[in-house]
Amino acid sequence: MNAEITDITYAFPKLEHVDPSVYIDAYNLILECSQAHSPRSFAIKLLDLMSKMCSYDEAMVFFLDVNKKISGKYTIHIQDKWLDEYMNYYLTQIEFPEEFRIYQDIRENTLNQSFSRIINWSEVPDSEFLTNYIKARKLKYSWGFCFFDLNGTYRAVFSLDRTRNEFFSKIEQDRLNLALPILNNMYRNFFYQGTDFNPHENQSGWSKYSFTKRETEIVNLLCQGMSIQNISSALYISKNTTYKHIAHIYEKAHVSTQQELLFKIISQTEN
Repeated sequence: MNAEITDITYAFPKLEHVDPSVYIDAYNLILECSQAHSPRSFAIKLLDLMSKMCSYDEAMVFFLDVNKKISGKYTIHIQDKWLDEYMNYYLTQIEFPEEFRIYQDIRENTLNQSFSRIINWSEVPDSEFLTNYIKARKLKYSWGFCFFDLNGTYRAVFSLDRTRNEFFSKIEQDRLNLALPILNNMYRNFFYQGTDFNPHENQSGWSKYSFTKRETEIVNLLCQGMSIQNISSALYISKNTTYKHIAHIYEKAHVSTQQELLFKIISQTEN
């Protein structure tokens, strides 16, 4: 059996010192998650599967909107008081350690595919957060990772937590590390807005405005409700440049406000 497994060509990068069974486990994890039909069901399915493949004592996932604000959550074995304290207190504190904020800008990490890390809480410098939250919850280790949309904005933040003093094993890490890049790409597709389409074919109602490619990108993001700041970040352009593009869009669409633009654009799309 081992000889047969060794001869398989995998759709994963070939890594040294990885048990061949890990590839099968990662494949099965991806296959099971592929049956989900929404970002939320995808995340819940993943957490359910991870309880067997990379066991945890507690877990949570935060869902974020296009402007990186929390729009929903799902937790396993976490008391409501801890979740409330984290969301209503620690996330609002200026002194809160930046590396543990879910609002930090991690676009650079997205491009490098470094969107996963394991924290050994005994190695983290002492702070109010560590004493009154992490130690109070009796957490020993946390594995955090994020999923993104097509614009590089992170839309789901996961944490697998262990209260038992047992570090995530190599085989557990190998399973998830092999699967995460593919899972992230699958998750991104839930937010597909047709960015590779020909606007003259698929948005004929918009063609009369003669939007440029950049203007079309901005209109798409405006229709999703993304803020000017986040549009600038997503497209790697300054806010001033974004405002200039929007001014040209207003002129072409014969509107003077974003509300008028969205009403006209959405009406054209529906027609």
